[in-house]
Amino acid sequence: MSYYTKVGVVPFQNLSSDRLAGEKFSTEFTTALLAANKFEVVEQGIFVNAVVRTVGSRTVPDGLTADQLKKVAEATGVQGVFEGVVTQYNMSSSGGESLPVIGVEARLVDTETGTIVWKATISERGGPKTPIIGVGEIHTLGELSQKLSKVLVSRIN
Repeated sequence: MSYYTKVGVVPFQNLSSDRLAGEKFSTEFTTALLAANKFEVVEQGIFVNAVVRTVGSRTVPDGLTADQLKKVAEATGVQGVFEGVVTQYNMSSSGGESLPVIGVEARLVDTETGTIVWKATISERGGPKTPIIGVGEIHTLGELSQKLSKVLVSRIN
């Protein structure tokens, strides 16, 4: 992974019922990348503008093609692009309580070859971690997004 010093994040595709889930999660993921200090991350607005100029859309449901990756890399100087899919992003009832549920797949794609060099999937439900005491409870989609983003980033070797 040491080859990848500068990366960009494409707004994640959304398959959930929340129409903004992809945008919300990719923002949290970008923040986690910056906080981990593993890569130089191209500012989201600049990167998305390069994607829009290349593809004609903010999101890329099937991922960027090898040719599109090269064009975005030329415009932004990145060696890798993070893409992803939010499969679940909703509040679910459990025992009379409404708890957040998020499922995400993320991948890092090499801009030169179009090869997936890292991929991870995570899915989790919020709520109490210690049922009696209530320590470590997660009750919002925002809190769970932050947690899962940090976990995904920590899995990048």
